[in-house]
Amino acid sequence: MTASTSSARTSPALPASAEEPDSLLITLGAPFYRWQGKLYIEDQSISGLKTWAENFTRVKACSICHAAAPPPGWSEAEAGGITAPTFELVDLPNGYHLPTFLRSRAAVADRLAEVMARCTYRSFAIGGWIGDWGITGAGVARKRGLSHAVWFDRVESQIMATRAEGSLPRKLWGRVKAAITAHNERRALRGADLALLHGRTVFDRLSPFSRDPHIVEDIDLEDVDRISPTALAEKREGAATGPLRLIYVGRADEMKGPLHWVAVLGALYAKGIPFEADWVGDGVLLDQMRAEADRLGIAECITFHGFVSDRPRVLDLMRRAQIMLFCHMTDESPRNLVEALHAATPLLGFADPYASSLVAEQGAGRLVPRGDSVALAEAVATLDADRATLADMIARAGRSARHLTRTQVYRARREIIHKSLGPPKAPIAAA
Repeated sequence: MTASTSSARTSPALPASAEEPDSLLITLGAPFYRWQGKLYIEDQSISGLKTWAENFTRVKACSICHAAAPPPGWSEAEAGGITAPTFELVDLPNGYHLPTFLRSRAAVADRLAEVMARCTYRSFAIGGWIGDWGITGAGVARKRGLSHAVWFDRVESQIMATRAEGSLPRKLWGRVKAAITAHNERRALRGADLALLHGRTVFDRLSPFSRDPHIVEDIDLEDVDRISPTALAEKREGAATGPLRLIYVGRADEMKGPLHWVAVLGALYAKGIPFEADWVGDGVLLDQMRAEADRLGIAECITFHGFVSDRPRVLDLMRRAQIMLFCHMTDESPRNLVEALHAATPLLGFADPYASSLVAEQGAGRLVPRGDSVALAEAVATLDADRATLADMIARAGRSARHLTRTQVYRARREIIHKSLGPPKAPIAAA
């Protein structure tokens, strides 16, 4: 089921007759873990791989692999149904470790060439920094004249530029990293036959550099995961009185604006507005968030859950909330906003094209300029004072994003790949 680049270099290509009909090669952003003789994959990646397999006859997935115990949220591949012959997993060395990258890049390039020669379709997830094997794979495909797509989940160069703070050396290094990453992003986009760009925000930033850009979505929920009509009615009724219930689900990372999030809650507290807030997720800024909450006197109003591996528990928390409060500081298209709409939870946060497109569909939220915590606190306070509007917004959220389910978005991607990269050898019936 698995392959590795740890052995001698493989031949760079196979004869065209070795191509496996309607097979797909992808690179993953989440790493594999090999531990006690078993391979572990992130749970969301397992779900995605299985959905890809509903749309292509074989799926070959490549990612860096750590020889260590997996963190929470990773499961054993075979137990999760990721088995041969449907799946082929290619574990790669950690290219983000520069000595490893320099030592292994030729062997990895040859290995990727051998795998992609056996595939009908090829799609590479692009990070952009040195050591990103997606960049390597796209480069190999470009040099060999093999049709391929590139996938962007976010604008990594812009994220790096945002993080370029602190001392002067750190700022300079951050700008250098952002410039290198931007160069790699644009080179990959210009060289690819197809660009799959997740959400409106990413599309608006990167589509000018691609000759065939498409907006695509990425969601791990189905219709059965939506809030039930009974629960939605109870949620609307419960919004009439009591403390506001706010939530965020994601990493306590600078790009997510966690300190802005705490500042908004502090402003609500200063206005005398009662609330209960949940932050579901771990991250480097979690302790700083707790300290700031203590300083503002709102620690008792916030539950910091840390990482929660129990997916039903996360969905329950989202359904319980009345507002998805978000303070995203960089250009990305986060899935948690769609998950909130599936839970009938309105979106209040910093504006970007992706969030704006989701809110515009049914009017299920309010957005303010990025970084304006004062305006965001005022938007929340306005809803607290007008509970009828809040209840109506909950109903609007419940009607939103019905076209965004795992089955539908993967099927749409399959159709784009088939159309842009060539006709399928063995068409797959609609799921």
